Amino acid sequence: MRPALTLLPLTILSASCAADEPATAPSDGQRECFWGSQVTGFSDAGPDRAILNIGQRESWELALATGCPDVDWALRIGIRARGGDRICPGRPAELLIPNASGSGFQRCLVQNVRKLSPEEAAAVRGKTSKQ
Repeated sequence: MRPALTLLPLTILSASCAADEPATAPSDGQRECFWGSQVTGFSDAGPDRAILNIGQRESWELALATGCPDVDWALRIGIRARGGDRICPGRPAELLIPNASGSGFQRCLVQNVRKLSPEEAAAVRGKTSKQ
């Protein structure tokens, strides 16, 4: 009887950790996420879209909420996960765009995060990106 009581809390703990994982995980077991500190550059991708460069080969597309400031004019940006440490598909995040005056910044809700395929990333990197 005593071992069953010991296993129950461990089972509940394991289930709560598994619920933290995003629904979309690649088949090789690696999570498709990145840390905000890994961003090496960014570019504007049209209305309500931005592309983030992670390292030299990886790029992610951000779909931004309508009415966000134009990323094309930003000299730098920040990104912050909401409700976790990493930025992953299916998890909320926000883009931080500094005001032109240099004091403060505007927050912009990131509606969707998508890792670009190697071909898409190569095409995007052919364009000039800000660092």
